[in-house]
Amino acid sequence: MRKFFAVMLVVLLTMTAVAYATSPAKVEKVSVIIGLANENGRASVLAAGGNIQREFKFINAVQVELPKVAVEKLKTARGVEFVEPDFMAQAYAQTVPWGIEHVNAPDVHSAGFQGSGIKVAVLDTGILTSHADLQVVGGYDVTGIGSYVDDHGHGTHVAGTVAALNNTIGVIGAAPAAQLYAVKVLDRYGSGTYSNIIAGIEWAINNDIDVINMSLGGSSGSTALEQACDAAYKAGILVVAAAGNEGTSTGGTECIGYPAKYSSVMAVGSITSSNIRSYFSSTGATLEIMAPGSDIYSTTINGSYGTMSGTSMACPHVAGVAALVWSAKPSLTNVQLRSALNETANDLWNDPWRYGNGLVDAWAAYQFVTNGTIPDPGALNAAITTDKETYTLKQTIYITVTATDENNAPVAAANVSLVVAPPLGKSTTLTGTTGSDGKVVLSYKTKVPNGRGAYTLTATVTKGDLSATAAKTVTVS
Repeated sequence: MRKFFAVMLVVLLTMTAVAYATSPAKVEKVSVIIGLANENGRASVLAAGGNIQREFKFINAVQVELPKVAVEKLKTARGVEFVEPDFMAQAYAQTVPWGIEHVNAPDVHSAGFQGSGIKVAVLDTGILTSHADLQVVGGYDVTGIGSYVDDHGHGTHVAGTVAALNNTIGVIGAAPAAQLYAVKVLDRYGSGTYSNIIAGIEWAINNDIDVINMSLGGSSGSTALEQACDAAYKAGILVVAAAGNEGTSTGGTECIGYPAKYSSVMAVGSITSSNIRSYFSSTGATLEIMAPGSDIYSTTINGSYGTMSGTSMACPHVAGVAALVWSAKPSLTNVQLRSALNETANDLWNDPWRYGNGLVDAWAAYQFVTNGTIPDPGALNAAITTDKETYTLKQTIYITVTATDENNAPVAAANVSLVVAPPLGKSTTLTGTTGSDGKVVLSYKTKVPNGRGAYTLTATVTKGDLSATAAKTVTVS
């Protein structure tokens, strides 16, 4: 008797996502985010064997589990706008709080404001709600474990920089009286899908959050995530995210992560206590503002305190300062607040690619929104440069006068008086005001009656009660 054995070999292609259990089914499924153009899209998803796991409200998209073999075909199906992987994001950290002092938050505290009335959502690994130095008002778990209590440590450290209590123990946050919300979008390994982040953002919109802090990011762009960030910004929320820890020693690489790279999000880079970019801090055209991120001391998951480094640590300084300044003038819109933070940031090295608009400054932003003025610098320096060293008669001399403060940062709105003294005839006085880069360019056309020889240029720069002078000589032949 002949026996026939039929053997079927099923090859499973796998794509796994951290924090989700693998399916016991024989057909491997993957998690994707699908944009729906209309109701036909939903039908196409179901027809492809998709199982809708999550429906978003502020964007026309769903998170779906479906067989991997159906993904490519679904991209061209009726009613489907886009299909993209449910990418993973990682917590930025680990190069383990002078920071609060460095952004001048205590000065605003002394003025009577500590963030009261402002709601800050920390989208992260959760927050240790039992920590004696943190008061968590509420929160939401997106990961499915049923609790927004931190099981990793990253979120608790971030939360302390935002709003550690002003009490007799531990540390103090930038906005110690702000209402702190824990939105758990990352698991105990510090990872989470983009759909988790989107769901966390939607929770923030639904719960009237004022500031979102996202000390996290991924390397892949996502239409869905960008739409969610845009929706939050449109809803009046200030969205702040870590720029990323992919920077190089030279800082010449474009490496801002997502969601920080989106226009509706403030991308935050990290500096050291010397105002130098942290070696790990990501760089690029969309870098917006800087904050302390190296060796930051804050709350930890064991109920104590510890030091961490990363743009994850810089980000909550900006979120906390935003809450602090907003509490001083609640009538501000999120757009106005964002503009004020950028306008009053202390420019660092005139290098937007590596330093954005500069170091966030709580006191300067507070004065700007309450008085409409930027405080005077502690010291003033002046310098003169010209486009050339030697000129001929009837040529124009272009003179740049630069004003800087005690930190060598540009001083804007400084008054400049420049006296040009030729070899013959009367001196000429030119005036101007420095721009945001601390510079003003003035011009002087040489004339035959003024003669050939040495022309002395003397600039006087004033800002409030401060003044500085600089001089230079050029030759006209």
